[in-house]
Amino acid sequence: MLVVAAGCANVPSSGLLQSTDMPSSVSGEQQGSDCCGLVMTGPRDGWNPMQIVLNFILASADFSDHRAVAREYLTRAASTSWQPGPGPAVTVIAQPPSPGPTSLPFGSRGPADVQIGVQVLGQVTASGQYIPEPGGQAEEQQGFTLAKVHGQWRITRLPTGGDGRISHELLLTKDLFQLAYQPRDLYYLDPSGKHLVPDPVFVPVDTTNLASDLVNALRVSPQGWLADGVLSAFPPSAHLLRPVEVPPGSRTAIVSLSLPRADATDSSLAQISAQLVWTLTSPGFRSSALSGVKLYVNGRPWTPPGADTAVQSRSDYPQQALDPAAGQNLYFLTSGGAARVLRGQGPGSVPVPGQAGTGRTPLSGIAVSPDQRYLAGVAGPAGAATVSIEGLAAAARQHASASAGGLEAQLTGITVSALTWDSGDNLWIAGSQHGRPRLWVLSAVGGAPVSVALPAVAKQVADLRVAADGVRVAMIVNTASGRQVLLAAIVRTANSVRTEAQVTLSAATQIGADLSAPIALSWYDADHLLVVNASAAGPEVEEVPVDGDRSSYYGIEPGMAAIAAAGPRNLVVAGLQTGYLAKTVGLSELWSQFVPGHDPVFPG
Repeated sequence: MLVVAAGCANVPSSGLLQSTDMPSSVSGEQQGSDCCGLVMTGPRDGWNPMQIVLNFILASADFSDHRAVAREYLTRAASTSWQPGPGPAVTVIAQPPSPGPTSLPFGSRGPADVQIGVQVLGQVTASGQYIPEPGGQAEEQQGFTLAKVHGQWRITRLPTGGDGRISHELLLTKDLFQLAYQPRDLYYLDPSGKHLVPDPVFVPVDTTNLASDLVNALRVSPQGWLADGVLSAFPPSAHLLRPVEVPPGSRTAIVSLSLPRADATDSSLAQISAQLVWTLTSPGFRSSALSGVKLYVNGRPWTPPGADTAVQSRSDYPQQALDPAAGQNLYFLTSGGAARVLRGQGPGSVPVPGQAGTGRTPLSGIAVSPDQRYLAGVAGPAGAATVSIEGLAAAARQHASASAGGLEAQLTGITVSALTWDSGDNLWIAGSQHGRPRLWVLSAVGGAPVSVALPAVAKQVADLRVAADGVRVAMIVNTASGRQVLLAAIVRTANSVRTEAQVTLSAATQIGADLSAPIALSWYDADHLLVVNASAAGPEVEEVPVDGDRSSYYGIEPGMAAIAAAGPRNLVVAGLQTGYLAKTVGLSELWSQFVPGHDPVFPG
């Protein structure tokens, strides 16, 4: 489990705790705890129960010395029962708690009951995953009980969770949390062991050795919604022989691992190194101070076969899914339903090879596999639509037969809301059949469609895209409380009865909880989605981080109904209701219409 709270959290310089120099005692020594330049002191004489509670919440942001300052606000019994642990869960709230009613019997030493109100934005689990509050925000009341000890109020009972036990979660305001924690990516392997998949976590800014914390996190299985979709190459008995070192003036992390001899093969070490290099050096959400990793295994440096040095960087482990190249091909449909391709952002488009490019079968939607060998198309009216697949590679061969480029029907009599391919050339189809929402997976090489259960909250899937890593799925779904953007992992499990693996989705997690009405999405890079949000002012583009943090607004483009992206080195293209495509070279740049068409897609 990743230790996500090893340092101390910052707090705003206004309110109950002030950013000032520590007062000196008579002996000249400072009093109180210095947490990130802020004075954290224990309770003062004459403070009422509400002051005790509010200052306890703020003092709990000081993680030093087993939260010694915060424990001064508790009775001995309450302090014993309050055990947040080295990696406590955190509740992120919109603003400081608001005082509620206080029950204080007249002339009594207690007990006093204090209620506070908070606006919950989300929770950070003990393993670092941020889970936004469904709907974006929720009101919550928390209760404390206090009694007088030697003439001063002390907390005797802390709030309880849903199971009735003492809650060990910490309360941090949004601003406080963003100052105290930083987003990072842990990288795990997809089931094939070939591709890396990022798992976003939040770690404290003031951690003693962030690199060691991240490496230790890779030693255990991933947590949360991604857990069943990826794996770690680290064997269970692997451990750090000493903390990760970075020599002065160097940008190379020295990682010394103890591994069983059977797990120290070159193939296993290559996978371990790939996870280490990308986790420690990848910019992800924030730039890294490291650019390379030197791995020691059982006390000896390991040099990959064929390499000249033991220092490894991201260039030694290229990941197309994480860092898309420039010049990706853009596919789209004409007003007559013919599929065309704009190759490498060239000056003009050409019809795709085969039947799909002729327009003889008008298509209303398309998707192209990541390897660009297959095209899937939708034809026909809602409720009676047909999904067909064409072999683009076969149709493009010289002297290809007419049948080689034909659209072959795979599913009929359905309504289709989204098409997307995964990295294994499997087509994902979202829609409905006989009025019931459905999700299917269909292999390009044949076989019957496999039905996949929708997330529990989903009433209907409005849009869906599989990430280039082939594991993560982003979707817009209709729920009882409105539309939401969800993330889930593709999980394939062997079946003892059937030869093929069963396909399911993990428990989905919400992102982009601050969006009011999402209507279309695309993966922008490994850490962000682009979402078209139908605001009151018009369709706007929002960049949505997959770590659950708030979205970034990038302007309104009238009539925007679809969006396609393939990383920051490629165009971002939108489909407009006017029947034109618009493009921009960067999210902060202006849009310009450039060609008639609709349903733009990059491979995937």
